[in-house]
Amino acid sequence: MKTIKFAAFLLPAVVAIASLPATAEQQQVYRYQCHNGKTFEAEYSPETAQLKLGENETLTLKQVPSGSGVRYTDDRTTLFTKGNEAFIQVENQVVFDSCVAQDTTNERRIRALW
Repeated sequence: MKTIKFAAFLLPAVVAIASLPATAEQQQVYRYQCHNGKTFEAEYSPETAQLKLGENETLTLKQVPSGSGVRYTDDRTTLFTKGNEAFIQVENQVVFDSCVAQDTTNERRIRALW
């Protein structure tokens, strides 16, 4: 009987501890190296991507449905990602092209909707 009571007490603690890494993983920062030496950083949370495009330019984009990969936009600037690759369009013109995530330790992948 004591074993059952102990297990009932221990179970919530184990569940709480097991959920911690998932919460920490939900917010990830990646640095992208693009064609022609351009770089940018993206910090991903469950529904947004915050882009740091330069010293003084930071944008917050919302995740929107995408046919393939993941897409974030503010209706002017759009970040497209698939796996570790990305590109950015501003008003339908590609401004960061052929970008590859550099901070992909432990083979982390940017989450997708599919």
